[in-house]
Amino acid sequence: MRPETLASLEHRLRAQARRDGIAHFVVGVAVFRDGKLLVVRRVPDDYHGGMYELPGGGVESGETFAECVHRELFEETGLRARVITDYLGGFDYATRTKSKVRKYSFVVTAEPGEVALAPGEHDAFAWIDAEVLARLPMAPDMRAAVSALVSDQARADQALRADSARQGPTN
Repeated sequence: MRPETLASLEHRLRAQARRDGIAHFVVGVAVFRDGKLLVVRRVPDDYHGGMYELPGGGVESGETFAECVHRELFEETGLRARVITDYLGGFDYATRTKSKVRKYSFVVTAEPGEVALAPGEHDAFAWIDAEVLARLPMAPDMRAAVSALVSDQARADQALRADSARQGPTN
């Protein structure tokens, strides 16, 4: 997405949230590699401990959503986002300390590299597809979002294979 597109989107999203009485934001970051989605597991003694989720976190004061996407992905996984490619939508939830938080999720293309988890926040990660998703503990709203992502990815992969088969082998 172009920077001006992201800025316009953020302006609209923040205005909608203000009208809904929401002032706290979180971003989720979807990263695919080889057709699989990256998820991270929260440490056991944290909120939703032991549950898998998309990398992400709270938007800091004065920070744009795009800046938060880049920062959180790097802080939580050691991966660097090259570009934000899509906006996936948002949902509201409550935390231990905030009655209303709005989470917005984005898809990014990440630079090549190995995942290095932030100690104390996450203790495991997995690159998953639809088959693996069913076996992972996950909050219901996160499971719905991740399920849609891996299903969309599976359809895209299937379409790509079909196109390749129609075109025949390349030499």
